[in-house]
Amino acid sequence: MDTTTSPYLAAADRAHVIAQIARDRFASHGIVRVLHDIARHLDAAADMLAKFQPSTIPGIAGHEAPMDAWEELFIVETLADDRPQTLFPPEITEYVKAPVMGRALPFPEPLNPVSARFAAEETKYRARLEQLHQDTARAADDPAGWLTDVCTVWRDWVSLREVVRVDNARPCNRR
Repeated sequence: MDTTTSPYLAAADRAHVIAQIARDRFASHGIVRVLHDIARHLDAAADMLAKFQPSTIPGIAGHEAPMDAWEELFIVETLADDRPQTLFPPEITEYVKAPVMGRALPFPEPLNPVSARFAAEETKYRARLEQLHQDTARAADDPAGWLTDVCTVWRDWVSLREVVRVDNARPCNRR
């Protein structure tokens, strides 16, 4: 897909790539169903974004948001938020919106792990995500590979978030 001509086509391409990543994840049967729901809503958003025609009326044109596509992405965020076992962060939809909205890419909130080992892992994931965010050439030239790497880091970070939550709650680790 030629994404150089339209931010909407770039967003659609990203949504399709992330949908495929969701479909390719291994998980329990119940979580696989949620992942397939996430993929279905991402594909629906992608189709709407690919067909979207921004206004050509002066004063209206610009970073318009195709509301139906954004609603599909909101459903993705809700599904991911409700089921952290998918290891998809709700923020993943920001990667779809970024070409259209021009906003900064999402970054995870600090976990503040008590354990030095988990703090080192968090630092590693945050550094890798920052590196990926700065690699705009790869994001443009190889969006599928770039997003696969981005989703891998987010998956690992979400997994770490759950481990840190449990570890920080242990009586011996309470501050």
